[in-house]
Amino acid sequence: MEVKTLSVSEITQYIKRLLTSDPILCNIHVEGEISNFKLHSSGHIYFTLKDPYSRIPCVMFKSNADHLKISPKDGMKVVIKGYISLYERDGQYQLYVQEMKSAGLGNLHIAFQQLKDSLQKEGLFDAKYKKTLPFIPQKIGIITSPTGAAIRDLLSIIKRRFPKVNLSIFPVLVQGDQAAASIVKAIELCNTYEDIEVIILGRGGGSIEELWAFNEEVVARAIFHSRIPIISAVGHETDFTIADFVADVRAQTPSAAAELVLPQWRDVMETLNVLERRLLFSMNTRLSQEKQRLETIKNNYYFKYPLNSVYDQKQYIDQLYKNLNRAISQKIFLNKENLRNTVERLNSLNPLSIFSRGYAVVTDPQGKNIKSITEVQEDELIKIRLLDGSIMTKVMQVKKEDRSREKDKL
Repeated sequence: MEVKTLSVSEITQYIKRLLTSDPILCNIHVEGEISNFKLHSSGHIYFTLKDPYSRIPCVMFKSNADHLKISPKDGMKVVIKGYISLYERDGQYQLYVQEMKSAGLGNLHIAFQQLKDSLQKEGLFDAKYKKTLPFIPQKIGIITSPTGAAIRDLLSIIKRRFPKVNLSIFPVLVQGDQAAASIVKAIELCNTYEDIEVIILGRGGGSIEELWAFNEEVVARAIFHSRIPIISAVGHETDFTIADFVADVRAQTPSAAAELVLPQWRDVMETLNVLERRLLFSMNTRLSQEKQRLETIKNNYYFKYPLNSVYDQKQYIDQLYKNLNRAISQKIFLNKENLRNTVERLNSLNPLSIFSRGYAVVTDPQGKNIKSITEVQEDELIKIRLLDGSIMTKVMQVKKEDRSREKDKL
C-alpha cells in the first residue's frame, strides 16, 4: 500500500489534534519557575515555565490574564492550570495557561536577592563610590561577546555618534560556567591600560540563567574595585543584574550605553560653534570697551597735562610754607609780648623798684623789719635800707602820727 505524502501543515494539524484530544494534556496542572516573562501590548502574556531539567513555552491570553490575582514576574514559582497544544505556524507545542497561582520564588532569584542584600549592606551600591563618566572619553573599553548582537549595536551607534573615538574590545564569555572568570579577567586587564577612560560591560537580553554571570559576586567586586568608571549594559530594559547596582552607571540596553558614553558629534560641534561665536562676541565687546576707555584716558586732563598736578602741589607747598612762616612769626610776636608783660609784672613786684621811687626799709641792727614806732625807742640804733645802700642811725625822737586829722580832711 502506497504511503500518503503529507504537507507540513497537515502534519502539524494532526499532531495538534493528538495533543488536544489527550485526556491528560487537555487539562493539566504544572508547577515551575517563570522565565523570560513578557506582557505584550495586546494584553497577552508570554513566558517560559522551567525546572532544573526542562522548559516549556507558555502563553496566557488576555481574557484569562485579566482575572489574575498575582503579578507574574521572572523567577516566580507558579502552579499553572491549562492544556497543551501546538502553535501551528512554528510547529512548536506550548502550554496554554488558563489559571495561575504563586508557588514562591525560584532558587536563582533567592540567590540573587541574598547576594544583593549582602553587597548592599557592605556599601557596594552606595552613590558616594560612583565615579563620574568623562564627557568625551578619548578611548573606550568594551567588554562583551565578540559574536553577539550587542557588540554590533554598540559599534554601530558609537561610530555614528562620535566617529573619532578609539575603541578597545575585550572579548569574553557572557554565559556559562566560565563566564564570570572571563569577565573579571577582562575588567582587570582593562585597568592596566592608562588611556582607557571608561568601560562598557554588556550583553544582549536573555533569561536569568543566561544573564547569571553578571550576578556573580566575583564580577560585582571586580566592578567595584575598578579604577575606571564602568557602564553596565546587560540585557533589556526590564532585566536587572547585580552588575547594574555596583556599576557607576546602569544603561537599560547596550544601545543605550552607546548613547550614554558619548554625545552626538554634531551636537558637540554645534555647541563649540555657539561657544566660539559667544567668545568672539565677548572679545570684540571687551576690545571696544577697552578702546573707549583708552580714548577717555587719553583725553583726560591729568593725562594731557601731567606736570600741572606737580605744579599744583608745588604751589600748595609754597602756600603752606608761607602760612607756616606767618604762623611762626605771629607766635613769636605773641610770645615776646607775653614775655614783656610778664617782665613788667615781675618788675612791679620787685622790692628794688620800690626803693627807686624813694621808699626805704627800716630794720633793727639784727635785720628785723620795723613796722611801727612802738617797736623803737629814742637813742636806739636802727638801719635804713635804700636803693644803693644802707644807713645806720640813732633815733632822736619817737612821735606818733595823729590819724584823726586825716579822717577829718577826708
